[in-house]
Amino acid sequence: MKLLFTLSGIQISVARYFLQIVCIFCLVHSTLIAQNNTLFTIGSIEVKNGEKVSDSLIVEKGIDEGTFIPITIINGANSGPVLTLFAGIHGTEYVPIITLQQVLNEIDPDEISGTLILVHVANIPSFSTRNAYKSQIDNKNLNRAFPGKKDGTISERIAYTLTNVIIKKSDYFIDLHGGEFNEALINFIYFYYRHPSRELNQKTSMLAHAMGNHYLIPVNYNHVPDSFDNYWSELVAIKNNIPAISVECGDRGMIDVEEIEFTKRGIINVMRTIGMMEGEVFRTEYPLYLFDEKELNSSYNGIFFPLVEEGQYIVKETLIGYTTDYWGNVIEEFRSPSSGIVTVIIKVPAINIGESVCHVHKVKDTFED
Repeated sequence: MKLLFTLSGIQISVARYFLQIVCIFCLVHSTLIAQNNTLFTIGSIEVKNGEKVSDSLIVEKGIDEGTFIPITIINGANSGPVLTLFAGIHGTEYVPIITLQQVLNEIDPDEISGTLILVHVANIPSFSTRNAYKSQIDNKNLNRAFPGKKDGTISERIAYTLTNVIIKKSDYFIDLHGGEFNEALINFIYFYYRHPSRELNQKTSMLAHAMGNHYLIPVNYNHVPDSFDNYWSELVAIKNNIPAISVECGDRGMIDVEEIEFTKRGIINVMRTIGMMEGEVFRTEYPLYLFDEKELNSSYNGIFFPLVEEGQYIVKETLIGYTTDYWGNVIEEFRSPSSGIVTVIIKVPAINIGESVCHVHKVKDTFED
């Protein structure tokens, strides 16, 4: 009996020892998982909860030269959504770039829930050479190159990296643009509606109305051709079921302090709206919705003279501007095809065949999806 009891005690002790080992293993394993869950990773960049890290994503050399993408990841102390902000897709849109620098300096990771990804200058090749629309390397517009190609030209490889490494990790996405050095424009926002997902439509509309821009341009998702091979960044997000908008802020390549503060205020309000920050939330009051865009394009190379201002209301057949040849002879006049508001007007003399000189939208004070 004593021997059996001893053996039983040994068996019990061994069982308890084994159970303790299993518990310790599970505790260590769960701790490791928890630690891993606190990391947010973009490429090789790892950021712990409560940290802020700035680094570069490398776009390797391919059929042409490579480049880098400067980014910052602000990983909040608490869990929450991932919001991504792009700036610098076009080379001379400066207000968004400076705005994101200020956001970087002012956002404390201990005061946010979730993760904020800042792409400071998406298109370094165009930015560094002050090219407005297209890269001097491959002559392509980055915002017509999404979702990109892994083995494509430099613009396509940048788009591929931004799509697969950053956009697809986002819960919300905002692409910040502005007027190039030759463009005067009003601040407006593109947002999609009539996507098959009602929830996506609601969240996208929420983003658009949280930025504070007075003018909103709804885009019918059903009118986007399935045949599109290359398109803009916010559409690739929408196609991946990520709520996304495209914002225009600032114009003529100028660094306007008021525009920067306005844009930053909108970003902070978006973060509060989606639960990333505490604070009072606002929604754009009395927005105007813009429809039926008309774009006027040049038929000649020459010198353009604008006769209207951005934000000006005009009636059909209003003379918007004219082009002369290089000796001052008028060779083309531009008249508005409809009544509405001037959303974009070119403000530099140089104009080339096929280039846009003006955009006119019809205006409504209500919008129904």
